[in-house]
Amino acid sequence: MDDETEKTLDKCPQCGNEISNTAKKCIHCGYLIKKPKKNFLPKGTGITTIVILTILIILGIGLVVSMNGLNEEEKESVAQVMSAITSIETEKDNDDADIRKAERLYNSLSAKCQRYVKNYDKLISARAEYDNLKAKETMELIEQIGTVTLDSQNAIEEAKKAYNALSYEQKALVDNKENISNAMEQLLNLRLEDATAKISAIGTVTLNSEEKIKEARSAYDSIPNSDKNKVNNYDVLLAAEDEYIELLIANCITLINNIGQITLDSKNDIDNAKQAYDSLSKESKEKVTNYDVLINADIAYKELKQEEADKEKILNPGDSFSTSKWQVTYKKTNISAKVFPNNTSGYYTYYYAPDDKTFVDVIFDIKNIDVDILGIDNLVGSCEIEYGDTTYTKSYNLYTSNGSDIDKVYSWDGLDALNSTTLHVAIRMPREAQTNDKSITVRLNIAGEEKIINVK
Repeated sequence: MDDETEKTLDKCPQCGNEISNTAKKCIHCGYLIKKPKKNFLPKGTGITTIVILTILIILGIGLVVSMNGLNEEEKESVAQVMSAITSIETEKDNDDADIRKAERLYNSLSAKCQRYVKNYDKLISARAEYDNLKAKETMELIEQIGTVTLDSQNAIEEAKKAYNALSYEQKALVDNKENISNAMEQLLNLRLEDATAKISAIGTVTLNSEEKIKEARSAYDSIPNSDKNKVNNYDVLLAAEDEYIELLIANCITLINNIGQITLDSKNDIDNAKQAYDSLSKESKEKVTNYDVLINADIAYKELKQEEADKEKILNPGDSFSTSKWQVTYKKTNISAKVFPNNTSGYYTYYYAPDDKTFVDVIFDIKNIDVDILGIDNLVGSCEIEYGDTTYTKSYNLYTSNGSDIDKVYSWDGLDALNSTTLHVAIRMPREAQTNDKSITVRLNIAGEEKIINVK
């Protein structure tokens, strides 16, 4: 409430008589008294204050006019920024991308438009909250390093990686960052001590020193290259590695020499020598002076094993074997230019080889022991002939004979259940095979099994 005006006497400007200073007209002459406008400024307000207030009022009016003067494009840009900031507020799982998007849009505005972004304080708050969150997460990772051991590498690296990923402002909020460098220094010292101790533990080098040498090498290699020179007994490790390699080479040579005469019991000796040789580096292998002995021993053993396996496959006249479908009996083998039926007492027919060829005629009795008719044409598979020192893959013809009849086998020929017949496997060879002294061995797949027939 305003204070009451102090009552005094004034003179009328018209007639000069005294009147009250609150009178609106002169009581003597009726002159209307014009009152000066009321001063709203407090008593004692100076001219400087009045000037400042006047300037502020003018600037305020100018600001209102400026904001009201945004064009449509500017208004749209401002609205986009405010929407991006609002999106940060409403998202439960904010990430830095949302905040950076809003910051980028805000920074792209002109200074005039930036003044019109009413929720800018929300953006500032979101940035501060996110930076504090990331700094807190990193500090927790640093704390998790705990007491440094040789197994702390992963924990240290994880904390270091998290810290390095922070922005400059976020890093400033991490108050335990020095713990990372301290932990790295402690880990280095532990590794130096560990490498030095493990190298010293190698001792006298023997063929059993591999594990200790590997542990020492692994401990040394775990040290950063810039600090490896701090391991004062590294020369001991190098010497131990060289000595161990020389022992391995000597051991390999000895194992090869110990193979001796090849028998069916030589497998372990050969395998041990091969394992010793294969474990060597390329340079060390070149120092094994008797490697050719190992190669020859391996070849000889395989040949011996093959011979042993072949013994189980050899058929002699009268030998039989059975499968689920066939019973096969080997009768004999003829070397002749003619393939005869199994009974030539009467009239008979035969198949004749060309003038420069002869037949190795391998004769079997075959019996169908299945319940169905079986085709004969698929009974014989691959065929090889060892003729002298050479092995040939040969084609052949199949013939069946009953009594004095002999017929070529065709794809439609079949043998009834429990029926038998004589089967000729006629393999063409040079005519000279009838008279020369070269050995002939037939390796034949019949009824699904590999069999060997020594003809001569």
